[in-house]
Amino acid sequence: MQKKSQVLPHTRIYTILLVIVISVGPTAASGQPPTALMQSIVAEPAKMYADCMSLARSEPRKAIVAAAQWLRSGENDGALHCRAVALLNSGAYVSAATELESLAATTGQSGKQIRADLLAQAGQAWLIAGKTKEAIAAQTRALQIGGPRIDLFLDRAVTRAGDGDYWRSIDDLNSVIDLDPRHINALILRATAWRRLGNLVLAADDIARAIAIAPGNVNALLERGNIKMFQGDKNGAAADWRWVVVKNARSPAATAARRNLSRITSKSR
Repeated sequence: MQKKSQVLPHTRIYTILLVIVISVGPTAASGQPPTALMQSIVAEPAKMYADCMSLARSEPRKAIVAAAQWLRSGENDGALHCRAVALLNSGAYVSAATELESLAATTGQSGKQIRADLLAQAGQAWLIAGKTKEAIAAQTRALQIGGPRIDLFLDRAVTRAGDGDYWRSIDDLNSVIDLDPRHINALILRATAWRRLGNLVLAADDIARAIAIAPGNVNALLERGNIKMFQGDKNGAAADWRWVVVKNARSPAATAARRNLSRITSKSR
């Protein structure tokens, strides 16, 4: 099993947190046709794993069947991981999380980082399933095994923020920023957490730092608009949100910006 594997993007979760009023799978990539996977059974295991993972992203239900056929020849970490990712991409989030946690506990692969990666994926699956308690538990174990890694702290910060635990989310984001003071997503999320806690001074400071590093970042501009709105600067907020739409009209941030603009427009009527 390769060390770096398909993981879920945080973009949608970030955007949910950035929207002023929360109205609250993985993206399928084009993959190899199933016939190519079947032909690879005679090839080396590394190619079988790569083909199965490609199918898990493009046609997850077929990948589940293919992984089951592979497993008939005996337990195999690659096949188990492929099946878990296929379950995740097919929407069976709880089953995927359970299998990923099981694989993290039983894998024959050497190295703590692989186990940490599997637990991180399990945490993301639990989070999408709405099981924040289980997600935090998996992410905490990943940190205990993998050590102080930016991606692991960020995962847990997102989960805690999504659960409304902004103080602990800030603790994790502080750890990220200590490791990388220019980490844009951590600065944006910490600004959001401070806003949610009502500390607009610290929120504005973090978002100013983020925009100074990446002036065109649409998530940062979206959050700056949110902060301005809470500061009473309705026109400034609207200007930031319009700029988000101009910058990247198809982004999740633009969708959130349009929603916020429509709300302030409807309230002014």
